[in-house]
Amino acid sequence: MTEQEKFIENVNRILGNVDYEKLDHSCNGKERKYAKEVLSQMHEAFISAYGCNYLERGEYEFVELPAVICGRNSGHIALGIVTVDLQSSGEHWGTFFLTPQGVLDQGSESLTEADRNYLRENFARYDYWYTPVVEGDIHVDFEDIPEPVRNLLQVCVPQQKEQPENGMGMNL
Repeated sequence: MTEQEKFIENVNRILGNVDYEKLDHSCNGKERKYAKEVLSQMHEAFISAYGCNYLERGEYEFVELPAVICGRNSGHIALGIVTVDLQSSGEHWGTFFLTPQGVLDQGSESLTEADRNYLRENFARYDYWYTPVVEGDIHVDFEDIPEPVRNLLQVCVPQQKEQPENGMGMNL
C-alpha cells in the first residue's frame, strides 16, 4: 500500500465519524474546537501515512493534503482535501469539501443541483491552506492567511515534526 493509499484509508476512517453540520458551524462560528479536532485528526492521518509532514517537490506526483478552505467572496470556511501536483510547483488539481451535506468532490459529475449551488454560493472562488509543508509550492500564500483560518491551522503546528530549513511553510 502506498503512502497515498494509507492516507486515504486513514482519513476515510475519520470522515466516517464526522458530524458535518457541527463541523460547518464550528468552522464558521466563534467556537472552533470541533473543527480543530477534525483538522488535527486529518493532519495526524497524513503524518501517520507519510511518516512526516514535509514533502519535497518531485518526491511524489499527485498527493491529497488536508486543508482549510475559505471562499474569497463569501468568507465561508470549510475543511477539505486538496489534490496537488508535486512534479510541478504545487499545481492544484481538485478539492474535496467537507460540507453540511458531507464530502463533495468539486469535479464530480454526480453532484446534485443543490450541491453545485452550495459550492457555487460558498466557494465559486476560494483559497486553501494545507497542513503539511510542501517544498516549492508557489500557489499557496502562507504569508496572508485570514485570522479565522490561521486559528484553525495553528492546531497542526505543534505536530510538525520536520520543518524545512529554508523557512517555507506555515509560520503561525
